[in-house]
Amino acid sequence: MAVFPIPHHHWQILRAVKRSRKPPTGRELRLSPTRNTKDGTFLNGLVQAGLLTRVTGTDKEPFVATYSLTELGQHAAEYGECDFPSTPTPPTPPTKRAK
Repeated sequence: MAVFPIPHHHWQILRAVKRSRKPPTGRELRLSPTRNTKDGTFLNGLVQAGLLTRVTGTDKEPFVATYSLTELGQHAAEYGECDFPSTPTPPTPPTKRAK
């Protein structure tokens, strides 16, 4: 397994979930109101990466759903890095620009 560092913004989210007594909502996890966090896809990305799991809710409404840490997320919240499988992901094909 390869060890990858967690971006600082994601690490802050994981620490917030770890410190919470009950599963926080996605709205509580929007720690910095930037354009990258306004639609909630960052939460879906953390779920797909295996760092968070949804306790309630769906991916259609990420700010209403509640989240908890997985075992991998616990390690990442503590150390700022985690093991991801070393299987390479297929590259995304380049998009053609309209002229």
